[in-house]
Parts: sequence; C-alpha cells; structure tokens
Amino acid sequence: MQIGFGMPDRETFARFSHDMLGFPTTDSSDGNVTYMRVDRYPHRLAARTAPEPVLNYIGFDVGGRDALDEWKAKLAAQDIDWRAGNKEECLERQVADFIEFRDPDGHPLALAHGFEIDKEPVRYTRELNVTGLGHVLLTVKDTQRSHDFYTGVLGFRLSDWVCIDDHIRLCFLRCNARHHSIAFAPCMPGKSPRLQHVMLEVGSLDDVMRSYHFLRTRGAPIGMGPGRHPNCQTIHVYVQTPGGFAVEFGWGHRRLEDATHQPIVYPSGTPVDVWGGDVQSAEFELG
Repeated sequence: MQIGFGMPDRETFARFSHDMLGFPTTDSSDGNVTYMRVDRYPHRLAARTAPEPVLNYIGFDVGGRDALDEWKAKLAAQDIDWRAGNKEECLERQVADFIEFRDPDGHPLALAHGFEIDKEPVRYTRELNVTGLGHVLLTVKDTQRSHDFYTGVLGFRLSDWVCIDDHIRLCFLRCNARHHSIAFAPCMPGKSPRLQHVMLEVGSLDDVMRSYHFLRTRGAPIGMGPGRHPNCQTIHVYVQTPGGFAVEFGWGHRRLEDATHQPIVYPSGTPVDVWGGDVQSAEFELG
C-alpha cells in the first residue's frame, strides 16, 4: 500500500517526519514530491504541496499486469469509471502501472503493480523498526455505504463493527490476513471526508513505547495512547502530524483466517482503548 497526500507546508511535514517520526525523507527529481521511507520500499508516503490537506491516492498492489487487466474489466462491468496512470505518474509513484478511481465519498483509490523495492536497508533517524504499512482510516459520510462499496465492488471482507456510541459506528475491513487494511469512521458534524490516520506496524512493543516517550518528551501532539484496541488488539500510540492526519505506531495487530472468522458487532459503549485511554490532543479527531 502507498499513500499520497497534499498539504500547505510540505517542508514542515518533511522535518516532522525526519525529526519526530524517524523516517528518512527524499525529494523527487523535480522537487515536487517528498517521499518518506518506512520499510523496504523506497517510499510508502508521498507528500505534495497543496492549498489544504488532501488525500491524493491510496495505492493497493494487485500483484501483476494480468490482475490489473482483470480489475479494469471488473470495474467497467460495474459501471465504475477509472483512468489509467500515465508514464510520469508511474515514475513518481515508483510503480510499473496503475489505474485510479474514486469511492462513494470521493477518496481516490489506485490499483497498481510493480512496486519498486529498495535493496538498501532503512536508516531511521531514531531507534525504530517498522515492518510495514498496516492500514488507513478514512472518514466517510455513511459507513454502511462504504462497507457495501468496498465489500461488494472491491472484494474486501468484513472483520467487525465497533459501536463507540449510538451514532459512531466504525467499520473494519480486510483484504489479506491482517485484521484490517482499511477502516471507516463517520465524519464529524460539518466536516468533509478525509484521511484520518495511517497505521505503521512496528517490530516490537518496545518500538511503540520508545516512540511514545520520544514524541512526548519533544512536545509532539499525542492523539491517543499508549493503549490497546478491543477488536484488532493492537497496542498503539497516535501522533498528529502537520499534514492534517495522524500516524499510528502499532504492534500486536491480529491476523484472521477467512475460513474461521465470523464478523463481530461490538455493542454501543465499546471503548476504542480497553485500557481506558482517551483522546489527549485537541488536534486529534476520530472523524
């Protein structure tokens, strides 16, 4: 998975990524894109300058050219308009080819293949080990509508619903063994759909706690944590970034087997943190 986004102050975000998150950053040859490297791929996160925070794309690896051709036919059969990525965009995203379309809330989704892999190990700027990009959480107008689109059109599987209260129902979907690769929360009143957070899976509990204390002692805006989610069991800490979204460092994320897992509906009143934690920064909004 790759995430591309825009923001007014890309330089501040790049410094935050380097100094706080711990990720080495590089710029594209034309200087228009800043890449954040978090694991074996040259980048997982790509930032452009934009008038306001915006999600540019979420890119999923479909595995190969034949699979991408099959997806073109599947989308066309369901009357979903898609566009092909051009050569310059493929070079920028460091993939062989991709197509792009939008979900019901306008979130841009890309299906791609040929993701480049860097042979050199990551040189983090602090003590850290990230094993991969785990998931994204998007805010949407209607979580049931999003569930129906992603399961019915794209083939995601439902892991569970978590009912924070009678009005906030979170939906968690998977496309592999991970408990979820994408999740949805309802928009806050008066707000538009957006990228709420990106989860990076780390190698150990120590990575979560080191990240928490590193960020806390340097005055970074901790959103939630340390805590543990009830459904995926992830031990987490969230930090709000200058890009308008949060980054979650998480460990212990559940894996599920399709043959045995039955979707669960967690009842109204279920906490997002079984340890009793709550939102700590005014900048951090779930929706």
